[in-house]
Amino acid sequence: SDPTKANYACEQEMYDTDIFAKRLKNFIHSQKLTHKLSATNDMSESFPVINSLSPEMQRVSCFMLVREHLELVPYLSSRFLSMHERSRVAKECMVLDFPPGETIRMSEDDSSIGRGIFVMIRGTAFATHGVVKSFSQRRRKAFVITAGQVFGAGEVLLSEGNVQSEGRIEVISFTRVLFIPRRAVLAALERNQKAWKDCARWKYLLAITIHLNSNDKAT
Repeated sequence: SDPTKANYACEQEMYDTDIFAKRLKNFIHSQKLTHKLSATNDMSESFPVINSLSPEMQRVSCFMLVREHLELVPYLSSRFLSMHERSRVAKECMVLDFPPGETIRMSEDDSSIGRGIFVMIRGTAFATHGVVKSFSQRRRKAFVITAGQVFGAGEVLLSEGNVQSEGRIEVISFTRVLFIPRRAVLAALERNQKAWKDCARWKYLLAITIHLNSNDKAT
């Protein structure tokens, strides 16, 4: 077979996929303009037109909407997960809007949003890992996150009850994030052991190391 033709066919398929993604995103976003986005929506509520599609198209549409953001989480990217696997994760994601001054807590209790990964779509915020008990601790631990950055990709893998698994985001300017629930992350890694072995476990070990180092400094 001619390798030139094979390469052309592959490039054409990628081009067609990008064209489809762009058209689909434009259509869904245009439909969304007539609906108000609340602070705790899942994908189908954030983009109501998705509900009018077939189940398969709902899954594909969710994936197309968040594909570029999932790529920012190494073990959920196309390097490790297939389109089908990533689309299953995408279906469980939420698009969240937060005004300036709002504080988002991530923990297992009912008063917080729960545990997961935040991918910043727009805006700026202060973020901290673990439990902050004093202002001086907050000053030492807080760091700025902005559009294109990820918060919690290692900590979400820690077991429940680990202090470092908790966190908080203090919103500085209007902020939109993609929230990937912990259940979706763990389910994806359970289905794809390579993603865990080659990438996620190193994020897990780094989070453990940071936690141990912070304990040493505290004592």
